[in-house]
Amino acid sequence: MKIGIDARLYTNTGIGRYIRNLITELEKVDNEDDYIIFVTDEGSEKYHPKNPHFKKWLTNFKEYTFSEQTRLPMEFYKAKLDLLHVPHFNIPLLYNGKTVVTIHDLIMHKNELNEDRSKGSFNYKQMAYKQVVKKAIKHPKKIIVPSIKVKNEIVEMIPNADESKIVVTYEGVDNHLLQYKINDEKVVRTRLEEMFIRKQYFLYVGSAYPHKNLDNLIVAFKELMETYKYNGQMVFAGKVDRFSQRTAGYVHALHLDDNIIFAAKYTEDNIVTDNDLAYLYSGAMAYVFPSLDEGFSITPLEAQAFGVPVVLSDITTHREVFGDSVLYFDPKSNIDITDKMYQIYEDAGLRDRLIQKGFENVKKYSWNNLARETLKIYESCVSNHNDK
Repeated sequence: MKIGIDARLYTNTGIGRYIRNLITELEKVDNEDDYIIFVTDEGSEKYHPKNPHFKKWLTNFKEYTFSEQTRLPMEFYKAKLDLLHVPHFNIPLLYNGKTVVTIHDLIMHKNELNEDRSKGSFNYKQMAYKQVVKKAIKHPKKIIVPSIKVKNEIVEMIPNADESKIVVTYEGVDNHLLQYKINDEKVVRTRLEEMFIRKQYFLYVGSAYPHKNLDNLIVAFKELMETYKYNGQMVFAGKVDRFSQRTAGYVHALHLDDNIIFAAKYTEDNIVTDNDLAYLYSGAMAYVFPSLDEGFSITPLEAQAFGVPVVLSDITTHREVFGDSVLYFDPKSNIDITDKMYQIYEDAGLRDRLIQKGFENVKKYSWNNLARETLKIYESCVSNHNDK
């Protein structure tokens, strides 16, 4: 069986981490099938196959572009694949070969969670997005999702979605990231001070997109300082982009520049590397994640793997993935966010209990298991080669 994986987002965060771990673990578990890994020049510099059944195929068509829809399909056809796995919703409309698609969430379907809705380009982008998603739901042999919550949303929100095609494969913690874990407190403290992190701190890891709800977290943190006299810091770990710059502007307007640190500002490429991320997890007093909507939420799971107690928004996905291993808050209530942050800061016993529950929770999730389950999905899709 010849399987293609669209890995053009290999170097990205988020979906890129999914792609990297999927391919890494597939190389370990599949020594029979042949794989064509479609990468950009940047991805080719980072990805070096260890399994001889895995080959790179250079293709530099940028995601979400006209060329992706019109010219990329020809690359897939040239490869003469038995099956193509597109690990995002952006499946080319003109490709009609057998496919598997991964849909991580339907956040873009929910207009209230998107920014710039009044701009003229928004309606066009939304229309194009929905056409691609329609193809991504209707055409593939199987649809992979990271949680039951996303599966239910597809059935509810997409007309004529076939529930029988949708398979849940839970994600995991990157073993590569855990290899950077530092146990020497002095070494950790030295690197943190280089990022102007000089006090006890709450940590947030991720983007500053509107649905991440960082404005509410900032207001809640300000209230924590003013009402409960909290004298520590908050650290945001995400790349520098227009969303994080807007958030930094809000922090500046509230005169919190010394209290809320944007770690990526103190790195060479304006992104937080896995090495620095390990430092940040290792030194954090607690991890806080206020998102209004998620498909899975990997970063709180990473925090648990590093032994950091986690405070999470009370949303469906988090209840499904984290159970009682975290402390929940209402993400729309600044008061509740503040109260729960104070509770975990003040109660050392609570922190210890959540750390232990976090270690147990992490054991449920594995990229290796995801790869094995994904391989079974591939096999089921091509078991009948005459089935179109």
